[in-house]
Formats: sequence, structure tokens, C-alpha cells
Amino acid sequence: MTAKLAVSLAAPEKEVTALLSGISQTIAPIWPLDRWIAVNPWWGLRDMSIIGAARKLRQNAGIEMLMPAEFYLNALESGRIREEDLLAAISERQLEVSVDAVIGALKGNRGGDRQVFSALEHFPASNSRPSLAAEIREQVGRVCARFFDQRQSRWRAEDDSGSLFAFWLDQTRIDPWPGKGSELRMTREDLSGLPSDWRLAADRIIGDLPYTQSELEALGHSLLCGLTGWASWCRGVDWRAGLEGRSSRVCDELLTILLTWEKLAIDRLPVERKSAWQRSRGAWTDTATDSPSLDLQEMSPWLFQRAFELAWTRSFESRLIKAASNHDKDKVTPPAIQAAFCIDVRSEVFRRHLESGRPGIQTIGFAGFFGIPVTRQEPGPREDEPRLPGLLAPSYRFNESTGNLAADRELNRRLDQREMTRESVRKGKYSSLSTFTLVETTGLAWAWKLIRDSLNRKSASISGEDGLGEGRLCHVHGGDPVRDEERVTIGENLLRGMSLTNNFGSLLLLVGHGTHTDNNPNEAGLACGACGGKNGGVNARIAAELLNDRIVREGLAERGIRIPDYCWALAAEHCTVTDRISIIGPDLVPDSHLIQLEELERALAEAGRKTRRERAAALGLNGSKDSELAEAMEKRTTNWAEVRPEWGLANNAAIIFAKRQRSRAANLGGRCFLHDYDPGRDEDGKILDALMTAPMVVANWINLQYFASVTAPTVYGAGNKLLHSVAGGNLGVIEGNGTDLRIGLPIQSVHDGRLWRHEPMRLTVVIDAPEARIRAVLEKHPDVAALVNNQWLWLYQLGSGGELIPWSG
Repeated sequence: MTAKLAVSLAAPEKEVTALLSGISQTIAPIWPLDRWIAVNPWWGLRDMSIIGAARKLRQNAGIEMLMPAEFYLNALESGRIREEDLLAAISERQLEVSVDAVIGALKGNRGGDRQVFSALEHFPASNSRPSLAAEIREQVGRVCARFFDQRQSRWRAEDDSGSLFAFWLDQTRIDPWPGKGSELRMTREDLSGLPSDWRLAADRIIGDLPYTQSELEALGHSLLCGLTGWASWCRGVDWRAGLEGRSSRVCDELLTILLTWEKLAIDRLPVERKSAWQRSRGAWTDTATDSPSLDLQEMSPWLFQRAFELAWTRSFESRLIKAASNHDKDKVTPPAIQAAFCIDVRSEVFRRHLESGRPGIQTIGFAGFFGIPVTRQEPGPREDEPRLPGLLAPSYRFNESTGNLAADRELNRRLDQREMTRESVRKGKYSSLSTFTLVETTGLAWAWKLIRDSLNRKSASISGEDGLGEGRLCHVHGGDPVRDEERVTIGENLLRGMSLTNNFGSLLLLVGHGTHTDNNPNEAGLACGACGGKNGGVNARIAAELLNDRIVREGLAERGIRIPDYCWALAAEHCTVTDRISIIGPDLVPDSHLIQLEELERALAEAGRKTRRERAAALGLNGSKDSELAEAMEKRTTNWAEVRPEWGLANNAAIIFAKRQRSRAANLGGRCFLHDYDPGRDEDGKILDALMTAPMVVANWINLQYFASVTAPTVYGAGNKLLHSVAGGNLGVIEGNGTDLRIGLPIQSVHDGRLWRHEPMRLTVVIDAPEARIRAVLEKHPDVAALVNNQWLWLYQLGSGGELIPWSG
């Protein structure tokens, strides 16, 4: 068979690296455990229609994007999907088919087949060992774990290049497993001539591979999907380097490693298997295109998926229409108290109960980092904590301080000493010579801790992230303090982003949110995603201090935003496990506001009680008294055996950009992100531009992370928490004796052991803004337009009567 070169042997290096980069970018990034944020796992395919992307995943990797047919048929039988919903989905696609035909097509749907032509797949498993492809994934996974582990590993191979490919090459030359003992029969000499520079190696390997460019793109995508966890980690390393202005191509290096194994497999294919490999290549056709499908069997699951979404949208719209009929009822201007919450869906329930029967309280929705792209630097040897969305790079650093230079030095000295002691213990734990003797000699010293934690006697710390009480906002680069004019700009952007430029109340409460659990590597996934997987109390405190600053207020007044002298901003943190809100720094509130503070605390306590009551059934705690319910939820924060402390953002379905009055009193079931937006205060569209390019994209990431963790849990879910081991200190988790990182959400975060707790639906985006303004944003930002036009989400305008007007495109 004649070889078909993807790139000529004399091709410039730039052409090869561009090819690798294009393949790598089909993989979405992930973040470390301590900064874990939800990510759309199909972000790299956003320029394709969602149906085209599903075809690509099915063909290249055997991954199905939707639920099995039984799920949709059960929804139809139970009434979750009605015939009218299927008719609406058919009409939306402009198809001329009957509902019965669609149902019949779904019942006959067998899905597509994965088209395999990789030579690695032609070394099958035997009774004594797994397939060669599985062995390759295991070997590469182990190498990645050693290379990226900067915290737990104590015996690291010497490699100063910082290159994953060079590290793998060095490790494999020492021990050519998995080639040893298999039909591959690889020896150390096989890799001796390969350069350590991954670019030169990639140029040679790709030039030698007998694949066309389209075959190579499909093969590369397939190989990376076979090692989804480490491929996603490498993309995350590249992503974060880009945010910091650095160059990184680690995912390209990983792909080069996998292609090197492919080349070795081709060279060693037995004659009888080589002919089978050639036949599989000849049968391969590139069906992963964006052309519309005319096959009703292929279209039927998507019609049912859309009907599933439309059924919920119908109920959602009716609630908005009802809210619109009395949105000016009981309105108080200005309100006595304003409380700005994160847009998180869990805040919707609390806000609704806080507002109920209290016309003098206005709640506001805003991104939980309060528009301040900041990292937090605590005293001691700890690294900066980014507290902003993963899409952004930090501009500022908040340096915590006691307010006294001598006290800061003493605190730093004590913290440094404590870390040195802990590091000594870590060395003893992980060293091969002392790991067993350390346990034998100090094991009894841990007995009390084990007994205490097992009996759930550990005290929770959920009073909000108070910090040290003082701090200074500085620039990340250079470390210079932020000038007054720039601080005024930060405050202005914050208030305009909330559509709050007048009618201030006496108290302005800024509420961050966070979670408090024990023995939970996935804790960051329950915290504030807008704060980089951290609890949001610190961000709220920074924002409140900024808005209370006299110089900032004077600057804001010059820019047309006058915060009255009687308005006091204060911070709080909402624990989403217990639904308690803790005021941060209540002793700083002026005496003139103490009565209102007491009223606010009573209102928060009552809203928390009602919120816990609403959440009780989903947690299996219904039937308890209020005091028992509060105690049971409190225990969840310290119970190290609790695998479901809360449901996080499960069942998220929509985001609304509108004034709160448009949805106030509507019971949205904790399924909606709520971001305040007043179109009358955004004539130039700058605020809407910021909302559609940041909160809307973040909500899409969260929505599709949950979607994929339900529809494809073995690929995009983190598996069973009970089998998790943490890799590299904070890199991620592996399940059982696996070697690939598990991405996404654990099964316990979306399933209660009997039923799914998240309904997989694409995000419904509702915007109260003129059509021209929305269109201008889409025309300016291709990535945002791709999400809309390729149906990764559903965009609606909010009509004057609460009706949803589908975006016409």
C-alpha cells in the first residue's frame, strides 16, 4: 500500500507544530483540585455544530454525547416530555415527520460506530495482558503523574529541560515497558536516535507516519481522548501559561509521545495484522462534518433532547410571565437594605426567601468575585490564591496583614517554622526508607484525631473568611499599591456591573458564598467558581472595604455615582452546606446602623431556615424539625464520611440577565443563575458585552460540565468518590488503580444512588436587552456567537410580559 504523507519530510517545523496545536485545541483544559472550576469539556469543539461535534466524538473516540434512548422514552412515558414538546422540536428543525416516526426512529437507533484505524488497536488483549493501547495509556499516565507531581514525589528523575517529551523519552529509554514482553518487542535502541527536542521529534515522526492530514487529525484526537484526563491537564497548563503571558505547548508534547508509540506500532505490525490495519484505513471516511443530517435515526435523539429542554422551558416561561404581571407590586424605593449575592443557582433559593414578605429588602445578582481580578497573599510561605474566574488573569494582589509590621514579621516567622516542620514530616511519610518506621513510631499519636473525626467531633469553621482584618491591594506585576484613581475605577465597574448607581439603601451587603466539608478532594467544585474554586468571603470583604473608602466615594461622585453617607457596605459569606450567612466584621458597623443590622441578621436567619427546609427533601432530611435540620446540615460540614454534603449546582438550567424585579417572587427552583442587568443604564452596550463574554460563558461551562458528567460519566465524570486517590498533592484524582486523571464531577455529585439529580439540558440564556445590542455583541465576539449559532446553548430575549422570544440568529 502506498504511504500517504501528512506533511512532507521537508515541511517547515511551523507547519508540523500548527498541525499538532490544532489537534490539541480540541481538548478542553482543567484546573488543579485546589482551584477546581467547572469546564465545558467540549469547549475545543465549539466552532462545530453540537451535532457535528457529537459525530466527531463518536467516530474518533466512541463517545456518546446524549443519554441512551431508554432515558428519553421513559421521559415520554412519564409525561416529562409531551407530544407538543416533540412537535415543537420537529418544527424548530423544519422537518416534515410525524411524532410516531421520531419515536420509531429512536427505538431503532443503535448509535454510530467508532472508526478505528490506529495501529495500536491492532495489538489486542490476551489472557495474560491487556491490549497494547491500554498498556500505552497506562505507561504514559504514570510518566505524566511523575512529571507533574511537584508536591508528593520525593525521588524525581533528573531532568532540567522542563519538557514532558524529554522526560518521557528518558524514562522509556531506561525501561522500555510496555514494549518489553509484548509483540511490540521494543528495546532501548529503538528510541536512541530520537531527538529530545519534541519539535524535532514531532517533525520526524509525522513525516514518517503514512497518514493524510485528515487521518492524522482524527487519529490525534482519538489518542488524546483515550487519555482524556492527562490531555485535559496538559491543556490546562497551556491555558494558564497563556493567561500569564508565557508560552507552553505541553499538550502538543503529549500528542507527540502518543504518535511516537503509533509509529513504533506500525513498524512492528505482523503481516497478517498489517493487512487488517490497511483495510481499516481504507474503510475510514471522515463523517465528522457540520453538514446537516438527513438520517432520522441519527436526528431522533437530538429531537428528544430538544423536546426534553422545551418541556422545562415551557414551565420556566410561565413562571416569568406570572412574575411580570406584578413585578411593581410592593416595590420600595430606595430599599432599606440591599444584598448582592453571587449569581450561583444556590443563591436563587436564599434570595427568594429573603425577599419574601420584605419589600424593604432588595437582592442583586452579580459574579461572586465582584469584578475584582485578584489573588490573595496570606502571611507565611503559601503561594498566591487566585480568586477570579479561570477565563481571566489576575491584575491585583491582596496582601493580608495584621496592621503591624513587627507582628507581621513574627507571624511570618512562626508560619515558616510550622511549614518546615510539616515538610520534615512529609519527607518521613513519603521517603522509601522511613515511611513504615514513621507510622510504627508515631501511629498512636494520631489515634485521638482518628477517633474524634470518626465520631464527628471536629469543630467546623464556617464563620466566613475573616482573614487578618487588614490588607492592601497591589498590582500583581511590580507590586506597587493601586492608585486612588484606579481604585475608583474598580468601584465604578463593580457598581455599574450590578446596575446599582443610585437609590442606595442604608446597608449594602455583599455576599460571597463558599462550602465547608471535610475529607473532600472535590471541595473546590462546591465553592465559588467565579473566585477560582475558593470561598467568596475574601472577595466580598475587599469589595466592601473599597466601597466604604472615603476617597473612593469622592471619586465615584465625580463620575456620577453618589453613595450617600448613610449607606454602609459590609461583607458576608453564605455557607451553601448549612445555608447560614455569616457577617464579616460586624463590629465595624457604625452605631447608627446597629438596629438595621439586627433586623438584617434576623431576616438572614429566617431565610436560611426556609432555604434549609426547601432543600431537605433532596438531601433525604425531610420530616425533621427546624433545629434538627440545622444540626444535621451542620454535621455535614465535619463528617469525613459524607460523600454528598450538598448538591452543588446540580439541575442548573438557565441564566437570566435582567432587573431582579422581572423575576422577583418567581419560584425558579434553584435552577437559575440570576445576574442583574438594567438595559436602560447601558446605552452603549458595554455592560452587556461584559456579561455575555464572561458570566454567560462561565455559566455555559458549568452547565455542560454537569451535562457531560451525566451523559458520559465514564469519560467526563470523576467516577466514584469512594475509590479516589489524590494525585500529585492537588493535580486531580485517579479512580482505583487507574493511571489517568478523572475529570468532571463524581457520580455522587449528580446521582443519589437511585436517580439522577441533574437533568442534562443545554443552558437557556434569557436577556432583557434590545435585539440590536445583543447582535452587536455576537458580531464582535466569535466565540460567543459560536456557542449560540452552534446550539451549545439556547438564547432568548425577555419580552415585556415575561414571554421568551427565541433568538432568530
